[in-house]
Amino acid sequence: MRIIYFIGCQLLLILLVCGCIQNADSMNQVDDIRMICQKSDSNEFCYVNATDSGIIRYEYLNHDSVFVLYHIKNDSVVDEWRIPYPVYRVDCGDLTGDGVPEICVGVIKKTRYRPVLDKRLFIFKLHRGIFIRPLWLGSRVSNPLIDFCLERDSTTSVIHTWEQTPDSVVQILYTYHGFGIKFLRYHTE
Repeated sequence: MRIIYFIGCQLLLILLVCGCIQNADSMNQVDDIRMICQKSDSNEFCYVNATDSGIIRYEYLNHDSVFVLYHIKNDSVVDEWRIPYPVYRVDCGDLTGDGVPEICVGVIKKTRYRPVLDKRLFIFKLHRGIFIRPLWLGSRVSNPLIDFCLERDSTTSVIHTWEQTPDSVVQILYTYHGFGIKFLRYHTE
């Protein structure tokens, strides 16, 4: 299974590079180019859509333990967003179906109504295709969150979570819907 995933990632990376090399005229001739967002390094994602491309990079600043998201275009940082919580996962994909990537960040934090350190899901958007801004800063999903990833095999990415119930671990699929995420279905392997 890992070999198939690795080969798929390599093919998407090749498509990503080919998409970056094409000029704007040839890209405008294609009617149906969906956004590709692929992890290209241990701490960054590259994305390409019909009219744009860029890099989402993330890192910890050692001197103050702050996590930072960077949006990079043409080898320059165009925006950044600092997150003052421990981060356990970052993923990137088009959750809204508009061809612009959203950034999912798993943080560990307390909330006002549940003052216990738990894993939470934050979703950021690229406002006007440039500025990193919060889209949804969720307090929690249906059950205590264990982990998540994005499934990018359709035009609109789906959030795949692993959640702890009193009896077991369940896998649930969510879509982004207006404000927040919406239950899609349970995932069975």
